[in-house]
Amino acid sequence: YDGALNATTAAAGAFIVTSGGNANTVTGVVINGSTVELTLTTAVTNGQAVTVAYNDPTVGNDANAIQDAAGNDAVTLAAQTVTNSVPAPGDTTAPVFQSSATSTDGTKVILTYDGALNATTAAAGAFIVTTGGNANTVTGVVINGSTVELILTTAVTNGQAVTVAYTDPTGGNDVNAIQDAAGNDAATLAAQTVTNSVPTPTPTPTPIDDGDAIPPTVEDQVPGLIPANGGTAVVGDGNGDGVVDSAQANVTSVNFRQTDTVSTKPTAPVTFVSLVADSKEGAIDTTDANSAQLTKFEQKDAPDKLPVGVNMPLGLISFTATVGLVPLASDGTRIGITETFSLFVDDSLGINGYWKQNNAGTWVNLASDVYGGKVTDVGAKLRLDFQIQDGGEFDADGKVDGIITDPGAAAYLPHSLLDNTLHLPTEGFWF
Repeated sequence: YDGALNATTAAAGAFIVTSGGNANTVTGVVINGSTVELTLTTAVTNGQAVTVAYNDPTVGNDANAIQDAAGNDAVTLAAQTVTNSVPAPGDTTAPVFQSSATSTDGTKVILTYDGALNATTAAAGAFIVTTGGNANTVTGVVINGSTVELILTTAVTNGQAVTVAYTDPTGGNDVNAIQDAAGNDAATLAAQTVTNSVPTPTPTPTPIDDGDAIPPTVEDQVPGLIPANGGTAVVGDGNGDGVVDSAQANVTSVNFRQTDTVSTKPTAPVTFVSLVADSKEGAIDTTDANSAQLTKFEQKDAPDKLPVGVNMPLGLISFTATVGLVPLASDGTRIGITETFSLFVDDSLGINGYWKQNNAGTWVNLASDVYGGKVTDVGAKLRLDFQIQDGGEFDADGKVDGIITDPGAAAYLPHSLLDNTLHLPTEGFWF
């Protein structure tokens, strides 16, 4: 039938079976899933014509009928021709084992025989499988054409040694064994080596460090920024150029702690900060022959003494970039390269500039027009563009050596100070 049946069903007398034109009394009725199995008084032989009919005993639904699980009676069945599956007499050749192999996912051992097998087969306990020298209990047996599929407790892994054995449960032919369609039992099978078909696992590629001292596993966590020209944000791309930062030597991202004293508050909430060297509008300047590389990017504590009203939510930002050297002039002097940087920070931090102390000790905003920089709103982030010259006033080592070393601060300056004149005493502020 087309679905699972109720275990209680019609009596044997509700069925009429004929074989070879003669009545063949039904002696038993068994429900098996969606099938009704009728046991006959006389076995059908090969080639006999067979019919079956069924009478629903009452008009209504009752347990003395063929029923589904919901209690609905099957309708009366007029005499139907039955497919005679009894093989021709004389087929006594047992199925012959051919080979065995694991499934590619390692969850099964598959035995292959030389012909179609009977759907009823041996129990799981008739098989013994070992993997890596240890027993691996068979939890299920499925016949599929000429194969016996053994479902294993533990999946086989690549390279493991696997064996399988099978024991025919009795000396004669019976349905509790591996059988062909003629009912011939397959022979007991001594332990056989099984072909291990589980493929070699694909190795996880080792992330390549781009040289900025920030592990790719860290950079790849930065939330993606939607590109300026539109499109979809890419996780691991903190500056929105469409390329993950871990693959670019002059772009780096790291999670900073939201505190001005990270040394004493190492568990403060985190926020991602991204830095681009050799920047043009926040992306790598591909038109510039100079190619800067970031070699360090870290968070440090803010200075102990700061003017009133100054807020450095991330403390100091310290980075090092190699920028190369220009040739010596004829008089033996060398002018250091001026490099452009872009710093991306969360706009909720209230930052309004990138601040550094000049030679006089005055804090100035490099991300301002006066110093060739600017502050740009890019989605949920601010981009602080600023310039530093190798060996110049804001290069911490003060040497023209092809390396820019910078401790600066993405900080907030109260608006009440914005209108101050450009000339302030030490520790004042100006744009």
